[in-house]
Amino acid sequence: MMRKFLIAGVAMMALYGPVAAQEAVPPPATPPPVVPAATPPAAPADPFAQAIAARQVADFARRERDPHAMLTAARMLQQVPMTDGATPAQGDAAFSPDALFAEAKALARDDQALLLHIRLAQSASGRGVVASAFGKGLVRRVLDVNPRNAYRFSVTAKGGEPLRIGAIGDIGTNMYIRLLDASGKQLCLDDNADYAPVCAVTPRASGQYRVDIGNKSAARSRTVILSN
Repeated sequence: MMRKFLIAGVAMMALYGPVAAQEAVPPPATPPPVVPAATPPAAPADPFAQAIAARQVADFARRERDPHAMLTAARMLQQVPMTDGATPAQGDAAFSPDALFAEAKALARDDQALLLHIRLAQSASGRGVVASAFGKGLVRRVLDVNPRNAYRFSVTAKGGEPLRIGAIGDIGTNMYIRLLDASGKQLCLDDNADYAPVCAVTPRASGQYRVDIGNKSAARSRTVILSN
């Protein structure tokens, strides 16, 4: 009889022992909620870089006869605020929002839906915004550079800060930019048989710097000069 009780007791322990052990295990802890990292604010766009990029997109649109690309170029330039140094008598040049919108219309031809889209985009903000993350915007001057001649002017630049100057002449012309310091030392030369040269330097010291915008072509070039 005693043996039967011992066997029964062992059987009960085998039956209930694991259950008791399982009940003693604490439930897994709930992980804390994952908080997504804050997205850093976007850096303000660089107006000089956007203007030059608009010129490159316009070049692509002309090569491919693509009105949509030309519309994009016009809108890119339209959003860059500019301090325009051109006088009314000088008129405008090929590198302006209105001129690029006109090219987009010419490329669109008889596509009435696209022409309507271009007109709406052109009238959306006139010649561009007057205030934005760009700050004061670009300095823009329109002038004629005579054939095989150069236009020379001086700028005051701050040492240690980027100085960027671009010249965008008539399509097909051969333009160059040369930048010299007060001693006559050449700091930058862009002379690559292009109609839109750019010079970008960081002067070591503040002072006066000379800029030459040259036209090697046989025809006069209506030229847009951009500087930051």
